[in-house]
Amino acid sequence: MATLQPDLKDIVKEIKNLGNKIDKLEKIVETRLVGDEIPDKYEKKALSEFERKRKTGKLEFLPLS
Repeated sequence: MATLQPDLKDIVKEIKNLGNKIDKLEKIVETRLVGDEIPDKYEKKALSEFERKRKTGKLEFLPLS
């Protein structure tokens, strides 16, 4: 089955859109990791729990799939 030229243009457009979304997500992650924003109480709790588990050796990583 041959791919038509308009189909290829749509595919390229979608790939560019995905690239833009990935760039936005990267900026959000970088902002959070660098610390431009003050963590909220839930993030502070999660961080302290992570550190406590890491120090006691009770940290467990689970595969995503």
